[in-house]
Amino acid sequence: MEIIEFDAGDADLIDQSYAILTAAHRADTPENPAAPERYFRTLFTHVIPGRERHWFAAVDEGRALAYARVNFFTDDNPELAMYELPVHPDHRGTGAEALLRDHVERYCAEHGRTTLLTATAVHWEGGPARDETTARTLEARGYSRALVTVNRRSPVDPLGADEERRRHEQALAKAGDAYEVRQWIGPVPEDLVDTMCRMETMIMAEVPLGEIEAEPERMDPEKLRGKEAVYAAEGRTWLHSVAVERATGEVRAWTEIAIDDGDDRNVLQGITIVDPAHRGHRLGLLLKLANLRQLRAHAPGIAHIWTDNADVNAPMIAINELLGYTTVDANAEYQLKLEA
Repeated sequence: MEIIEFDAGDADLIDQSYAILTAAHRADTPENPAAPERYFRTLFTHVIPGRERHWFAAVDEGRALAYARVNFFTDDNPELAMYELPVHPDHRGTGAEALLRDHVERYCAEHGRTTLLTATAVHWEGGPARDETTARTLEARGYSRALVTVNRRSPVDPLGADEERRRHEQALAKAGDAYEVRQWIGPVPEDLVDTMCRMETMIMAEVPLGEIEAEPERMDPEKLRGKEAVYAAEGRTWLHSVAVERATGEVRAWTEIAIDDGDDRNVLQGITIVDPAHRGHRLGLLLKLANLRQLRAHAPGIAHIWTDNADVNAPMIAINELLGYTTVDANAEYQLKLEA
């Protein structure tokens, strides 16, 4: 068995890697949405600005048994690496995982990365069983559980028309006249680029990260437009709703939903964030309800919205439970500290 580094030019290993991912999903998390093929293949050709990506496979006699996708941060968090390492269910226990994980850890250390993050599915109360062998393996290698995010699923019309209208009116009344709700699909309107960069930069400072050691990623207009170009290549369309403060023209709250080409039943709830100075006005709920309406109008065939929240993010969990989200499983984020 050997470890091979590969890239966009290695069509056979890309095909085998997607087969590994598909088989692992089917075995480990069949209730959850699978990664669309277009999205996966675009990972080899397009990278979000401020990141670089490296691919490795554990190969035996020409057959890939596992692969690893390693992401480095190049602008902020230069000491941080994030990776995923799916192993084909038929080849677990063969040594492929250990060999590949050894290689990834060594590669990261050689490139100055001293904090490694990786995640694995775990059981959560009320959800289906999950094989937690990978979690135990990581802990045995010295990784510590740094954050748990709980995966939840909701129908696109969780409240019914009358209750949704009532909740929307209540949220509007609480917000008052200080804010204007604006919505769009796809790239950020030019007049909101600067303020949306501020909101993007705020994310890692405000979202609970548990014990994960990471600093905010700074966003600027060039990086934002580059990120949007990657989404377009992936076939990922974002639906946005924001609350703009009338007095300043600044976005003070934001929520988004992603539709992936290749999945016509499931969508992903992205970030929902409210500027700390503007909390207490029900802006989060107001925007989530507005974005549900936009989603149903734009893609009426969608059945479910999926989201995840840190298990300690009580305010957002409360809103999601109000909107009909039910628990499926969880992801445990594991962190390893390496010597500099």
